[in-house]
Amino acid sequence: MDRNTLIGALLIGLVLIGFTWLQQPTPEQIAERQRSEQAAAKKPAQPAAHQQQALATTSADSTSVRPPYLTPQPEQLVELRNALLSVKLSTKGAAPVEATLAKYQDQAKKPVQLFRKGDARLNLPLRTLSNTIVNTADASFELVSHSDSSAVLRMRIDSAAYLDYIYTLAKDDYRLSLRLEGKDLHHLLPANMTMQELEWSQRMPQQEQSWKFEGQYSGIYYHFPKGDVERLETSSEEHQEVQQRLQWVAFKDKYFSSVLIQQQGGLEGNQLTLQAEAEGSGYVRRAQLQSSIPFSLRSAEPTAPLTFFFGPNDYELLKGYDAGAVEGEELQLDHLVYLGISLFRWINQYMIIPLVTFLSRYLSNWGLIIFLMTLAIKLLLWPFTNKSYLSQAKMRVLRPQIEAINAKYPGKEQEAMMKRQTETMNLYRSAGASPMSGCLPMLLQMPFLIALYMYFPTSILLRGQGFLWADDLSTYDAIVSWNANIPIISSFLGNHLSLFCLLMTVTNVVYTRYTMTQSPTSGEGMAGMQMMPYIMSIMFFFMFNQNASALSYYYFISTLITIAQYFAFRWTLNEDKLLSQLEANKQKPRKKSKWMQRLEEAQRLQQEQQRKAQKQGKR
Repeated sequence: MDRNTLIGALLIGLVLIGFTWLQQPTPEQIAERQRSEQAAAKKPAQPAAHQQQALATTSADSTSVRPPYLTPQPEQLVELRNALLSVKLSTKGAAPVEATLAKYQDQAKKPVQLFRKGDARLNLPLRTLSNTIVNTADASFELVSHSDSSAVLRMRIDSAAYLDYIYTLAKDDYRLSLRLEGKDLHHLLPANMTMQELEWSQRMPQQEQSWKFEGQYSGIYYHFPKGDVERLETSSEEHQEVQQRLQWVAFKDKYFSSVLIQQQGGLEGNQLTLQAEAEGSGYVRRAQLQSSIPFSLRSAEPTAPLTFFFGPNDYELLKGYDAGAVEGEELQLDHLVYLGISLFRWINQYMIIPLVTFLSRYLSNWGLIIFLMTLAIKLLLWPFTNKSYLSQAKMRVLRPQIEAINAKYPGKEQEAMMKRQTETMNLYRSAGASPMSGCLPMLLQMPFLIALYMYFPTSILLRGQGFLWADDLSTYDAIVSWNANIPIISSFLGNHLSLFCLLMTVTNVVYTRYTMTQSPTSGEGMAGMQMMPYIMSIMFFFMFNQNASALSYYYFISTLITIAQYFAFRWTLNEDKLLSQLEANKQKPRKKSKWMQRLEEAQRLQQEQQRKAQKQGKR
């Protein structure tokens, strides 16, 4: 290293030492810095989430660290109660968290809980002036006032501003109204807002014995103003968007519903989600609604009142809510009771329900009520049933002549079968007998059978009503049960046998067997048709074994009455006299009906085609 380099290095070192000495703090500065560090160490760090929520307030009190609604408070449950319904509100979120129905019991003989704490959630995601979200479901509310029928819960924004949830429970009713009021809400929310998002969800507890059939009748129902009621049902998971305005949305299980009603402004931009819960979980479905409601800060009440219905799917009760309503503005909550479509709903609505309502005024035994209802339906259809029995009797007294025709043209050849059919139809026509006339009563009974198939499993009037060995006519009456899961069979039949269902099946099979032995056959081609009643009886057994025992009981009683009618007709009928009348009819000139003409023409063309085919085969 040369001398110049050494001198340069020494000068740089002296400059650095001098600069460091000049920049060192004085004792007063050191003491002040220590005091600052100690104060910073004692102050807790502010969480990031808290910092975001703190931006949501524009409180005039600049010394407030966090707004009151974000200050954790001990949760308090507030109960509103009347003779029918008990609803518990939580000060955390100011939402209903429990709903109990006093007059209905679950399978454990305890009052039905429509939902329990943790099952339901109601939230208004408020978008603030700073474009952040405040979820009311997570906010702390304070109880302002409380009685058995009303409660006011307040979400305090700052020293001047607040949002009130005002709940009112109607007297001896299942409806709970919610009204929102506020003061100086412009401290938190934009003054020009017109709509507010709403989120509502609920898990539906299993209330009935059969998880499968309870889930089958559970779903989300919704009503278009001045329109129809639609439903969303699924056995897995389903999502549906409904952009049209809705008047109400219901989370419905088999016999009970939670309904959110917004009549004045409606629910807009609706997103519905329904998910099936696992069997054995204690729940049947999970339902969720995301929607928007009218919301304005220009009035004392920011939103139009909301109404909740927490109660039974009782047709008469729900129908009564439309009493006095202007035509076209009915709620149509009675559609929560599924009565079928078109003709079947009409039968249930205007015939079955009025009859059942009338009988239940004088009788309390539902086994007897169902018996009398079945008897009334049978008497209504008796003129047509009598005509059917007369047609069967004509076929029966003509049986020797039909057997003679079968013996005249034996064999399974096409030509022989066509000749047997032609002569048999000529015999029926000349005697004035019609095989098809016996089908009319069956066709007339089918709408009633289908309508009652819809009515019995959904009627809450049957729930908990016992008869004979059946403890509850709304569910199956198991006499034998097992725990083993049998593939395929268990999914259709269940792990039990229902006695009323067995009685129904055996009775149908026996009656079918007897009537078939009394009816003439037109040949081997009828063998497949003769098996159909037996196949249908077995199918009904698998369909009804897990269904309401009232349904099987109705079909069982209906078959017994049919048998009684049949033998009463046979006992009063003089078959010799009937045969004489038929023989006399043969002597009368009869004009062929258009149907007979078309049938004979079809037979003639078929015979000609067969003869041509035979001639071509010989060549």
